[in-house]
This record gives sequence, C-alpha cells and structure tokens, in this order.
Amino acid sequence: MTGSTIESGVGRVSESGGEPADGGAAEAAGACMGRRPLPGPAVESDGRVVPGPVNEFDGRAVSDSAVESDDPTVDPTADPVNPPVDPMPGQRSAGESEALREAVAASDKRRITLREAIGFGIGDCFGGGQLALGTTYLALFWNRFGGMSITTAQGIIGACAIVSAFAALVFGVLDDNLYRFPIGLRFGRRRFLLALLSPLVLIGVFLWIPGLPVGVYAVAYALWTMLPQAFQACYNPLPGEMAQDFDERTKLSTTRLFIATGTGTLIPLAGSATLAVFGEWRPVGYMIFAIGFTVWFSLSLFLCWRATWEMTPEEAGFGAWARGEVPRRRVGLLGWLRRLGKVLGEYASTLRIAEFRRHLSIYLLVQLAMDVFGQTFVFFVIYDWNRTAAFASLLLGCGVISLPLMPLFGWLLSAIGPRRLYAVNFIGCLAGVGWMFAAWRLVDVLPSTAWTVFAVAGVVVFFVFKSLCGYLPWSVFPFIADIDQLVTGRYRSATFSGIQSCLRQLGSGIVVIAVGAILGWVGFDSTLDTQSEMARDGLGAVLLGWFAIAMVLAWVISSQLTIDRETNLLVLREIDRLRAGGRKEDADEETRRTIERLIG
Repeated sequence: MTGSTIESGVGRVSESGGEPADGGAAEAAGACMGRRPLPGPAVESDGRVVPGPVNEFDGRAVSDSAVESDDPTVDPTADPVNPPVDPMPGQRSAGESEALREAVAASDKRRITLREAIGFGIGDCFGGGQLALGTTYLALFWNRFGGMSITTAQGIIGACAIVSAFAALVFGVLDDNLYRFPIGLRFGRRRFLLALLSPLVLIGVFLWIPGLPVGVYAVAYALWTMLPQAFQACYNPLPGEMAQDFDERTKLSTTRLFIATGTGTLIPLAGSATLAVFGEWRPVGYMIFAIGFTVWFSLSLFLCWRATWEMTPEEAGFGAWARGEVPRRRVGLLGWLRRLGKVLGEYASTLRIAEFRRHLSIYLLVQLAMDVFGQTFVFFVIYDWNRTAAFASLLLGCGVISLPLMPLFGWLLSAIGPRRLYAVNFIGCLAGVGWMFAAWRLVDVLPSTAWTVFAVAGVVVFFVFKSLCGYLPWSVFPFIADIDQLVTGRYRSATFSGIQSCLRQLGSGIVVIAVGAILGWVGFDSTLDTQSEMARDGLGAVLLGWFAIAMVLAWVISSQLTIDRETNLLVLREIDRLRAGGRKEDADEETRRTIERLIG
C-alpha cells in the first residue's frame, strides 16, 4: 500500500491502492445498492440551468428549485441544495483527467473487508463514546469539583444541546456543498471534516479540569457539543459512498455499531476501575480516564480519516465546479436570504414522508429516554439503591453483554422486520424498567448478596434491550432515502440526518433542562451524602417513569411501520422503472398501495 497521492483538478486518488480519497456524497441507502441519483438539472456553458427529468410520482421536475434567478447579484447555478448533476458514468466529458477515470474505475472494484470495516467503524469511538462520557459523569464532576449546583450544571448541558441542534442544520448543508469551494475540491468534503475534527475534539480536555470559571466550562461544552454534529454530517453518509452493495453496507454499519457500543461500555468500566483506585471525592480519578478517552477520540478520528474514502466531485454531481465551469459571482444579502429559504424548505420537505415521520418519532422518544437515563442513572444507584458511583459504573459496564448480540440483531431485522423487532425491543425494555423498580423497593428487604444478584440480573436484561434501542433506528434510517427518492428523485440522506440530529439535540436540551429543574424542585443535591425521601422518589420517577412512558409511546408508533426488506426491494424496483422512463400510472396495484403507505 503506497503513501502517494495523485492530484487532479477534480479529485484525488487516495493513499491506499489508488482508490478515490475525496469526493461527493451519494446518499447512504442508495449508493450501497449500486445505484446513482436520477439525473438532475444541467448547467449549460452560458450559465443557464436546464431542468432535469420530470418525477413521475408528483409531476414536478426532479430539481425544481434549481431555477434561474432574476437577481443579478445571485449566482444562478449556486443552488445550495440542488447542484447540477453530471453525466452518468460512460458519458463523462472528454476533458476529464486520466487520474480521475482511474480512480473511479478503482472505486468500483474496491471491496469492503474486515480491515476496511474496522477502519471506518473506529471513527464511531467518538460518536458513541463522547455521549457516554458526558452524560454519565460530567454533571457529577461539575457539581462536586466545578462549584456548580445540579440545576446550573444541567442547565448548561441542556442549553448547549439546543445550540448544537441548530449547528446540525448548518453542518449538514455545509458538508454537502463543500465541493463548491476550492478547499473541498482540494481535500474532499466528508474526509476533510474528519481530519479537521481530530485535533478539535481535544477541546474536551477543558471540561475535566476542576476549579475553572463557570463561563469557561460553558464555552468549552458549547464547542464540544457542536463537534458531534459536524461528525455525524460527514460520517453518516460514508457507508453509502464506500460500499456498492447491501451486504457490504451492512458490514460497515454493524461494525460501526459494535465499536460504538463497545466504547460506550468500556467508558463506565474504566471509570469504575479508576474511581475505585483514586476515590470518588477526588478529581484526579475523573480526570485520568476522561482526558485519556478524549485523546483516544482524537486518535480514532485520525485513523478513520486514513482508512476511508469517498466519491469524486464528478460522481457527486459537482463536476461543473471541479472543471471551473461555474462562474464565481457576488451573492449579496438578498441572495443569501434566498439560499437560506431554500435550505429551510429542503429540511421541512423531509417531513412529507410518512415513514420518516414515524421513524423520527420513534428515534426521538428512544434517544431522549436514553439521555435522561444517562443523566440520572449514577445518581439513582447512589441515592435510591444506596450504592457507590463505582458500583454504578460497573453496572453500566454490563452493556458489554450486547456486543456479541449485534449479529443476532442484524439477522432478526432481516428475518422478522423492524416492526416486529421493535415490539420485542420495547417489551424487553419495559421488563427491565420494572425489574429495576423492584430492585429499588427491595433494597432494605433482601440480604445484600441476594439483592446484588437480583439487581445485576435486572440491569443485564435492561441493557440488552437498551442496546437494541440504539441499533434499530440507525439500521432503519438508510431505507428512508430510498422512499424519498420516489418523491424528489434525489438521494438526501445528509438532509434527513441533519433534521434528525437537529430535533434530537433540541429535544435533548429541553429534556435535560427539565430534568435539572425537576431534581432541583424536589430538593436533590448530589453534594449531600443522603437525600430526602422526596428527592429520592423524584429521582426514581424521572428515570424509570420517563423511560417507561417513552417505550410505550414508541411501541404504539412502531406498530404503524411499513418498511422492511420486501417493501424496500419493491421501492428499489419502482425507482429503477421510473429511471428507465416508466410512468406513475403504469405502477401495479400492490406497488401503488405500498408506496402510498410509505409516503403518506
């Protein structure tokens, strides 16, 4: 494997084996099937925009927002959400570089082995680990060693989550359109952000230094919460750009989730061991494992950048920018406002897809329930179960039991479909919640050894199904882009990821602030050795009550899901038929009914 890099005017050939290192985004679900987007609008040499083909399902042009502007200050070809789409493979311009043609040819032959899957998946050490690190220990650390009340600590965490929600929208559009700029053409867009994030995550070190001013903690945490949004924007589309069939994409996704879950499990185990050695009331123990993992996050992003690749600007529909055919013009305030309106409209249009609305509702309920769990579980173990923070960390480490179950989750998803597997998932979670509630009520009833065995068994059951809560939504998500293509004719997984991340962070911020307010209202104070009965009951109600309610609501919504392997194959066949010139009116009755249920 050589270390050379071949540069061209429109892309690069990566360091490993001559495959393309930088390029644009086919969306995750579509590209993994070996398909490309429907042709969109083309840009003529005089700057005119020629509309793309008509979408048979709604009668609109595929890229109907790419219209010529009558504002002389606006670049008519600079639509932030509908770039000109280049010719399909085999119809590339004569001026295209030989290096690019070789790179594209190589990308078609590259296979996803375990080595490539691990290289990609290791990046999610940051995605899965930073959340586990922050939600488990940060509020406790600030409360004990940062001079903050629990209400202040939770307020900062919640407010920063809301800020990061809007950052998710910015990063989603920015990452999709980096090929419009020289820096994107030179370094790529997905992998460029990965390389940039590697040193930036070291900002997290400041969160774990005791005695800093509250303002420093707040600013550092605000920046820290924005970084995962940039990471999700550039990382989530990579499986679709790297893989060319369903099995390879599944290998990437499963490996990613395995590594993310493993990291999230390792953090509390390492925390438990470190706190057992250095003590829970000294900051040095928290600093050692928290700063150590922060450095590891930085290294994992660098390794992911080295191991992954993405499509070229030509493949992504940005060849006009790569060839210098798009003139640079002053946009002006009115032009930027128009662009902002198009971007917001693009995000809002995702909610037209009924299956995405159902998926989004389930995802938000599950993730917000896990946010509350992460913020309160350690406190619950310490004050309601009368155990130590080290014991709580050890219990969190029980999540390791889910790692060997990941292949089973994937098999069940294919065998019984998301709807039935969600039902199994939520029943199991409710059983685990009930078990932990029983352990709470039996603290002073059972002998210590018997109680410990009972509680650990309940936590193991809970964590098995909790890990499935994290697995299922991300396994269903790639299929949403296939459904959306029937409406828009474009792959928009980055757009769906952006709005999903935005609402998730917005909801997380609101929930965290609410949790802090409720705990403050019931008189909870983690600096005390014991809590009042009202504080203990309030803590248990927040943790167990909210999780149970969220699981019931998500179960009801999941019963309406339509997507599974069979319906997705039907959608793919219909997409291929429309691409071949078929008409909406010619769809058979089964296809029509299925698509109407999916789209709404």
